Amino acid sequence: MSEKFVLNETSYFGRGSRVELANEIKTRGFKKVLVVTDQTLLDCGVAGKVISVLEEAGIAFDVYGDVK
Repeated sequence: MSEKFVLNETSYFGRGSRVELANEIKTRGFKKVLVVTDQTLLDCGVAGKVISVLEEAGIAFDVYGDVK
């Protein structure tokens, strides 16, 4: 079960939290999101799990994977 933590924005963490992304993005009316990650997380498929949620929900996105 995911947990919800609210400070200035909403953060989800824990098991199943990825599935909350699409609904949160759509609820806020965002049209496109930026996925910021590093190359290692792209290479090992971790970022791909988030990207697949966005793709399945039909949410436009760009990926910036050059974080050091």
